[in-house]
Amino acid sequence: MDVLLDAIITVISLIFLAILGTISGVAVPGLFIAALAPWLDWIIPVRRKEPSRAPEEVR
Repeated sequence: MDVLLDAIITVISLIFLAILGTISGVAVPGLFIAALAPWLDWIIPVRRKEPSRAPEEVR
């Protein structure tokens, strides 16, 4: 019985750690990208789109 409870506790702990790992795998790089955004814009500027032209009216 003790072995079964140990296995259940281990599985619950691994699930919890997997959830934490997934959250930190998304959140931490997002923080770095937010901090690097001004430099990224300076290094690789955003391409400006040309203004859209209105279609010529039918005569």
